[in-house]
Amino acid sequence: MQLKEFINYRVEVVHPGDTLQHAATKMKDLDVGSMPVCEGQHLVGILTDRDITIRATAQGQDPTKTAVREVMTPDVLYCFETQEVEEAAKMMQENQIRRLFVLNEDRELVGITSLGELATVTGNRTLAGETLERISESSEAGSLNSEKEGEEEDGDEENQDATAQLGETRVTGLFHDQGTAKKAIDELHAAGFTRDAIALAMDDEVEQENLMQDTQVQAVPAEIIPSLPDLRTGAVLIVVEAEERAAEALEVLNRNHAVPGGVRMPID
Repeated sequence: MQLKEFINYRVEVVHPGDTLQHAATKMKDLDVGSMPVCEGQHLVGILTDRDITIRATAQGQDPTKTAVREVMTPDVLYCFETQEVEEAAKMMQENQIRRLFVLNEDRELVGITSLGELATVTGNRTLAGETLERISESSEAGSLNSEKEGEEEDGDEENQDATAQLGETRVTGLFHDQGTAKKAIDELHAAGFTRDAIALAMDDEVEQENLMQDTQVQAVPAEIIPSLPDLRTGAVLIVVEAEERAAEALEVLNRNHAVPGGVRMPID
């Protein structure tokens, strides 16, 4: 299977001339620790929260005036959308990274894939665990491995997820508005995912209740809530207990332009 058959084609980026303050705000809104840097559609680097902290803030640079290009890491690993899933997985394993940028034949950035997605699509549920075991705390700070998310919590969660008993697979997607989220839920229902398999979360309890009634799905279980990112106003997080149909659920979320939250492997 080629990467273009399932990757998420919605990619949030920052530009070399953006200020670090702008980039940091965008990272906070998306709840991510790194972002691709693009000149037009062409990938030119990656900016991580570590870059901002170590290369800028610690050196006394003003984040409102310092440009992304001044602290970003220009050396970035990538693959092409026509490559096979196994090739991308091997590249992640060899370079000990969790995510990989995907380019088209014109070398334009078109997507991002993750260990969780590849593990789901290939059916190799030990893929993420084997790779994560070889990733040390410092391995992702280098020029080629600057995919570090910058938050130990995130790393710990991924390690726990990867080594858990994989009785089921939880797929998540973040939507910026209710309309798109509702369309995705309707497609999930049409694909055979039951109301009990789909849950959502919003920052406003009243709006959340209204959307739940409209879509006939449930609220995200209370035990999951502590691990959720802060949701900005109007955003909707959808959680699908997809089990062996995780790849299909991912396809629906990606088709509706979700920002993927990865594949979460629940712990018993």
